[in-house]
Amino acid sequence: MTNSSTQTIAASSGPTAQIRTGTVAAATLGSATVVVGGTAFQASYVLPFGVTPSPASLPQAGDLVSIVRQDSSWQILGRIAGAGENLISNGSFEDSAPGTFPTGWTLYNITSTSSAAVTNSAAVDGGNSALVLANSAAVAESFLYSTPVSVAVGDVLTLSVYVGASYGTNTPVSVTGALYALWFANDTNLYPTTSSADSLVATATNVAGAPPFTPLSGTVTAPVAGWMRLALRSTVADTTGLVWDFAVARRNEV
Repeated sequence: MTNSSTQTIAASSGPTAQIRTGTVAAATLGSATVVVGGTAFQASYVLPFGVTPSPASLPQAGDLVSIVRQDSSWQILGRIAGAGENLISNGSFEDSAPGTFPTGWTLYNITSTSSAAVTNSAAVDGGNSALVLANSAAVAESFLYSTPVSVAVGDVLTLSVYVGASYGTNTPVSVTGALYALWFANDTNLYPTTSSADSLVATATNVAGAPPFTPLSGTVTAPVAGWMRLALRSTVADTTGLVWDFAVARRNEV
């Protein structure tokens, strides 16, 4: 009997479908252009029975949609209601070349020193991810945080990201990844000049080597008016690292 992993099944052709989330860039009466992780491609869309395609029935630019792939064909299943756009710039690190520092992100060393760079060795969304490495054998903690997002008091946001470990040839050591929201009085302040206590959203200890990736997600409520930055906290040592991808922040809509 053949024992196939879920990742092998998902990567192979055949009856197994793959589902993703993307944003509509444009649509015509024949198809739509959807962007997932910085990559644009054509997809068909579903209409109710008896409805003739018209401008009013088309997917709209900016719609967050659920899409499914069967072999080489992509199909939009529908608009995801109640979910706003991803507010994180370069959340899948596709705007930066491998080996360079992630565009639109900032690294802050909490203890010891770490480094961050874009890699294409493993990814969840698109082809790139961000690798945070300890620079020495000492335990290193750091924040890799995003560009600012404007918030009002009481705003509820859903944050999510995927994380996996990078051990290389080193003996595996305990690594921890955590997702945080950081709060600032204005859009130019940098950590640790915050306006309220850091908000822990989710954490994972003893992170498995990537792939697979571990999802971290949760909601936060803005305690103050100002700006929020999504932050990826890495605790690594002995030149091991964490691989981060597909960072998302969406303002909850009612």
